[in-house]
Amino acid sequence: MSFIRVRFAPSPTGQLHFGGLRTALYNYLYAKSFNGKFLLRIEDTDRERTIPGAKEQIQSILQWTRVQPDEPPIIQSERVEIYRKYLHKLFGKLNHQNQPHIYRCFCTTDRLMLLRHDCKRRSQPYRYDGRCKQLTEKQQNEYLQQGLPYVVRFSLPTDEQGIQKYDDLVYGHHEHNPYTNEGDFILLKSDGYPTYHLANVIDDHLMNITHVLRGHEWQTSTSKHLLLYKAFNWSAPSYGHLPLLERERGRKLSKRDKENAINPIEIEYYRQKDYYPNAILNFIALCGGGGFTDTDSIVGKTLDEMVSLFNIQFFSRHAAIVDFKKLSLCQRAHFKREYENSTESRQKVIDELREKVRKYYPEKDLQTSIQLQNDYLERCLNMIDFRINLLEELFTNNLYEYLWKEPEIKQDFIDNSDQFRFIIQQTLTNLDQIHFTPDDAKNFVKNYQPKKITSKQIFRIWRLVLCGCLQGPPVHEIATFFGSNIVRKRFTNALQVLDHQNDNVQVKL
Repeated sequence: MSFIRVRFAPSPTGQLHFGGLRTALYNYLYAKSFNGKFLLRIEDTDRERTIPGAKEQIQSILQWTRVQPDEPPIIQSERVEIYRKYLHKLFGKLNHQNQPHIYRCFCTTDRLMLLRHDCKRRSQPYRYDGRCKQLTEKQQNEYLQQGLPYVVRFSLPTDEQGIQKYDDLVYGHHEHNPYTNEGDFILLKSDGYPTYHLANVIDDHLMNITHVLRGHEWQTSTSKHLLLYKAFNWSAPSYGHLPLLERERGRKLSKRDKENAINPIEIEYYRQKDYYPNAILNFIALCGGGGFTDTDSIVGKTLDEMVSLFNIQFFSRHAAIVDFKKLSLCQRAHFKREYENSTESRQKVIDELREKVRKYYPEKDLQTSIQLQNDYLERCLNMIDFRINLLEELFTNNLYEYLWKEPEIKQDFIDNSDQFRFIIQQTLTNLDQIHFTPDDAKNFVKNYQPKKITSKQIFRIWRLVLCGCLQGPPVHEIATFFGSNIVRKRFTNALQVLDHQNDNVQVKL
């Protein structure tokens, strides 16, 4: 295969989301799997919709994920004169129907609106009627001298040669005639800026783009672009259209979706939450669309490793469903990989956890607090055993409060004070012999005579005393983590609960 050059061409109209990054990722994977080049083009010619700072944010996200361009980015708003120059070359040229390739259209907004309403009334697709195509050169010059605003339109063929056929890299053979659904489309707007179609084709040509991979929603535009290539007498790149990303039940992936408040689609949200960039890339590929012989094999892989596994022949034509549970799977895989990869990477995770402790508990002293020491933090991570996605969860989820602060035992949790006292006393008496196992619980059941108690009730009390909650890692892991001294103190102090009338009693370390 000849040298591959692809591009990612976002519009800076908002934050980069999963759909946009997915397009960038698959362009990157495709190019790098053939040792080709990946380029970036910012399509910011729609001045009304362009948002300040969005261009920089897109580039920042690409740098964070390492899906970086091999050449400096192309900024379309800086190339307006280039588009006008190439467009001017088409004036006076005729197509095979002896019609001008392009022409100026002076129709007012009011006339176009009336035309649109008329098409709607007759249940026909809106199609510009080509009125200005019939203007003589003299009439055009008069309008220009009057300073009337105008746009430049492309004259679509009305016969069978308007049908554009090509082999889509994903969907296979495709053909479409844009004239059947719309009229002559605009290339240059009245403000002098090019439309997407004109700038897209000229830039792809000047950037020597060989393959265009973009969202399926652009498939019908490809026929227009192929006609433009023919008008300029340029060779067109190969096209492939990626199946859309959708939420469950076929809903379009949109930041306006009510679920976005729970599972945002903007990448910046996950960067701020300290997700691993490779986890985000794995997740995007896992959502569907193909590209890999075994999609599950990419979980935990780096970007370079994904390149080695990628093959566009395995692409699917079906819509890709965003399942956010898979993001947790990918994040935990990279969390584990980072922690176990090397001594240096393990220490990095430990240091990050230490900073979180200092953030949430600024009163803790680095020299005297056990919870800031390397050994304690490492044992925390080993006990949690990657049951979490982010280190932040160790502080925002109250199930882990017992790791950082003295637990509270609420009297509401104590169903039977006699049982509670018996279990605590038995535990303290036999602390050197027990390991908080099911066998230990069975012995307690035998000794609690003549009344009855179950192993489940025993484990419940053990957990309550050790961490002040009813969920978490196995009790024997918690006891091993704390060690006999802290365990003894917590059980000794827990006896005070029975003697207090307050709702909450602090259990001291």
